[in-house]
Amino acid sequence: MPFEATRSALLFDLDGTLLDTPRAIAEQMSAAVESITGVHPGLDAARRLIGAPLERMAGTLSGTDPESATAQAISADYVARFRELIVPKAAGLLYPGVGHGLDRLANAGLILTIVTSKKHESAELILAAAGIRDHFAVVIGADDVAHPKPHRDSADAALRGIGLTDVGPAGAVIGDTSGDIGLGKAIGAFTIGVGYGVYSADEIAATTPDFLAHHFDDVTRTVLTRLESDQRP
Repeated sequence: MPFEATRSALLFDLDGTLLDTPRAIAEQMSAAVESITGVHPGLDAARRLIGAPLERMAGTLSGTDPESATAQAISADYVARFRELIVPKAAGLLYPGVGHGLDRLANAGLILTIVTSKKHESAELILAAAGIRDHFAVVIGADDVAHPKPHRDSADAALRGIGLTDVGPAGAVIGDTSGDIGLGKAIGAFTIGVGYGVYSADEIAATTPDFLAHHFDDVTRTVLTRLESDQRP
């Protein structure tokens, strides 16, 4: 059943926005590159690429084409590490305020969605393991669309999935990298950049989001304030 068109949607990034996974991702991606190529690319290099599709990360870190056999092997190795070493720890990786904040946002009638550069299955796995999957009406992964963030494909797919044509007057795109803020701008949405993920506060501020959050509570408060303002007669 489609949602009412008068409602507003929130499009959330996942890693570095809801879950404190960037370090673990950088560690396991670097280990996967080293396992396949024999060369460790460095954690900083891996961390800077978080937010890009998996094969692009693997290709860049190994100096190969994303479609190459090397990049594909790295990607497969990383996925195995992700499932074995990161997913089981998911519940402990929620950023402070996320669980309660998602409850408040959902209870306010907002439609929550995930738009991530993760593969769809990986996103589903870690959301379920973290105990927050049921908050989200739709999950869009990198393999669900032709073009990754900041292209608008993933936002359009999320909105189609909930029966809306835009995020609505109190809606927003929330994330921790330039890809997330670019996605929001591509669809003309209010953007919230979080300064506690992959990008530092200064780095995400440089992408000019409409609001800069230093804590997830800032996200919750800002969205609910905008919703209350929209609902005033």
